[in-house]
Amino acid sequence: MRKSQILQPNPLEFDNQVFDLAFHPQQNIIASGLITGEIFCHRYSCETDAESINLLSIRPHKKSCRGLEFSYDGTALFSVSKDKSIQVIDLETGKVLTKKRGAHDKPINCVLRLNENSLTTGDDDGCIKIWDTRTGNQLMEYSDHEDFISDFSFRDDIKTLISTSGDGTLSIYDIRKPNLLAMSDNQDDELLSVTVVKNGRKVITGTQGGVINLFSWGEWGDSNDRFVGHPNSVDTIVKITEDLVCTGSSDGIIRIIEILPNKFYGVIGDHGDFPIECIRISFDNTFLASCSHDNVVKFWDIRYLYDDKTDDHNDETDTNMEYIESDTNYNNKGKGKSIAAIGQSNNFFADL
Repeated sequence: MRKSQILQPNPLEFDNQVFDLAFHPQQNIIASGLITGEIFCHRYSCETDAESINLLSIRPHKKSCRGLEFSYDGTALFSVSKDKSIQVIDLETGKVLTKKRGAHDKPINCVLRLNENSLTTGDDDGCIKIWDTRTGNQLMEYSDHEDFISDFSFRDDIKTLISTSGDGTLSIYDIRKPNLLAMSDNQDDELLSVTVVKNGRKVITGTQGGVINLFSWGEWGDSNDRFVGHPNSVDTIVKITEDLVCTGSSDGIIRIIEILPNKFYGVIGDHGDFPIECIRISFDNTFLASCSHDNVVKFWDIRYLYDDKTDDHNDETDTNMEYIESDTNYNNKGKGKSIAAIGQSNNFFADL
């Protein structure tokens, strides 16, 4: 991999641990959610010696903020918490527009914006809910998992939600239908992260044991490929291209992984010996941001990953990633804009 001149924002330092990050969908703004329930928004810059500007500092939650998502137009920020609430924050005024107390019966662990009009949340008890962001109404509820919801991925083209759980299973839902479409066999390990690659043909999950499982779309019984190489848990994954993903591991290292052929492609950076809590990619695919137990948010210039990597491909192969094929038969289980434009296209919970 050839890296041209790297210009990336300076790290953001906090007094407490950062649990989650979210990039604005249109501007150079990043939101950080802390263990204290505080939320910060910074406008970042890659200009030499330029400091990030703090746009928002608020503590809407009494307990830890576990998840953040910007609204489709970027005028509001959704936050979820251990206190079981969903809150909506106006980026222009910095005030809480709406608080939905008791959105779940158990602490909420993760959140994902599905499209312009819907949002999904998952809690510590395995419950998943779909929300209409125009009215605040609950659209669907699924209770097929038996442990915490760890991560989501979504295919908007077929309205399909993929969830992973601490119970070791991956589930598939058509968000227009009230019942589970498919659930994987138990993988005998906690599934902690998930993303869709290869133009929708493959789903990959990160596990507590450091193994990455690959599922072929539509064949949900057992993973059909897997490879090892992470010495610790794969807590977070983001897709870079249809062939490349970045992983964040509890050994503190952010790695680049190529999918099919499966190989270690390089290292983005690290947080020392501190576990990686979350990695996210900016709206323009320029930066990767990461947070860890060191209370620091770091930015990494990843533009070089979108260049033609053909010339460097052979030099970057690492035999530390061991490829394993599974001969297990498949079977499906049938269980169960401008910030000032606030309010123009997203009025989540406005009618409550």
